[in-house]
Amino acid sequence: MSYLEPIFAMNLDPAVLLDAQGVVTRANDSWTPAFGHSPNDLVGKPLMGLLPPQEAEHLGRWLGELKAADGPQSLHTSVRTATGEYRLTHLRATRSPDSDAIWLIAREQWLADHERDHLRQIGHRWDALVHCLADFVVTSDLEGSVRTINREVPGIPTDQLVGRPESMFTPIAPEERPALRQRFEHVVRTGETLTYETQVLYPDGSYGTFESRLGPIFDGPTVTGTILVTRDLTRQRQAEEARRLAEQQIREYTVQLERSNRELERFASVASHDLQEPLRKIQAFSDRLRQKYEELLPEPGRDYVNRMQEAAKRMQDLINDLLMFSRLTTKEQRHAPVNLNKILTAVLSDLEVRIEENEAKIEAAPLPMIEADPMHMRQLFQNLISNAIKFRRPDVAPVVTITAEELPKQARPTTLRMRVSDNGIGIESKYHERIFGIFERLHSRGKYEGTGVGLAVCRKICEQHGGAIRVESDAGQGTTFVVELPLRQERKQQQHV
Repeated sequence: MSYLEPIFAMNLDPAVLLDAQGVVTRANDSWTPAFGHSPNDLVGKPLMGLLPPQEAEHLGRWLGELKAADGPQSLHTSVRTATGEYRLTHLRATRSPDSDAIWLIAREQWLADHERDHLRQIGHRWDALVHCLADFVVTSDLEGSVRTINREVPGIPTDQLVGRPESMFTPIAPEERPALRQRFEHVVRTGETLTYETQVLYPDGSYGTFESRLGPIFDGPTVTGTILVTRDLTRQRQAEEARRLAEQQIREYTVQLERSNRELERFASVASHDLQEPLRKIQAFSDRLRQKYEELLPEPGRDYVNRMQEAAKRMQDLINDLLMFSRLTTKEQRHAPVNLNKILTAVLSDLEVRIEENEAKIEAAPLPMIEADPMHMRQLFQNLISNAIKFRRPDVAPVVTITAEELPKQARPTTLRMRVSDNGIGIESKYHERIFGIFERLHSRGKYEGTGVGLAVCRKICEQHGGAIRVESDAGQGTTFVVELPLRQERKQQQHV
């Protein structure tokens, strides 16, 4: 065969030498530019491994017939490239005159140059499409052997899938494979397309969730393979599960919080009422003691009575404030159009004596109409203005300024922002949140009166109206309370059963 060596090596068409069983014993270098296979990839492997399974049996019969044939014989089939693509190919072979070996030449089969160019352009567009997709696109033959895949499956090299028997099922979790085989057989048998979710088992032991569509590949009326388009939903499902768990925790927390709030409200109401009776007795008997026996008591005794009455009054104030704070939560909100200018005028009338005693000056800009609970708005103004007057700087007359603006949303005013500013002692920034806690005080009772409930009430009122309150202040620089409230209250949807 030495005289054939130059012809074999120099042939521009892919050529192989086969043994009697159809196994490649030699291959020339033309396989690489034509089909992407190196000679070493082919040697020692049966040639029928390059053909679709449904055509491999024809190759076996054809090779067997060559032994009795006189001269070269031809076969039109498909040959798989290194990328898994199948190309129409014209095989021409003859047996060696001095052995059972078979010489075979493979040539891509095209009807004309323009058809070849056209089909290559279609192939290039198809390759560009499937490689740009975020989804996996997999084609297989009728036996479940992967023909092409547009991207590498994490942890599974492509060459372990393309051309391997039943490789279509390799990435699927073992417990999912029977169901996929049933779907695969159904698609091949009926030509229908199926949509489903499945689990993929990666080599590292982790699972992935995929949404898939498995459909047929037709050659005329005949199903010749399948195409699978599958999308990785793992992160989406993980996010959905995390959100579900978070929502469940929030619901459980909300139920617990509502239960705790109801219990606290009942406790505050019951405890306050239960404290009223013994407190009234303390106040009544201390008043009698003072009225009837004050002259008989020595100076320390009279001082004790005064202290007892002051403590009883403070206890009464604490109970009243606690009851008021509790009612803010339990009392049904009655929203109505409220003229804040009239509310402010009424509050200033109530505080007239305190304003005059402190020589305070109240400056207020016009305020808008708002949907709110009128009594709560009155409490809000009274607490903020009272604080502004109370926490004044020594020898400086209090000046309280009230301004308001309407904040637009989508070109429509929806929120009132009101500022209540004073020129008082101010508040250090580290206490800006603490002051809104119930019974929180930053100063001794001897210096400034009060129970420490006022600002907690203000925050509760704002929150119940769908708004908020915050403070802007520095020590010695005055204080501004910023109140934001919706101009209109949202209407609760009635539930129809």
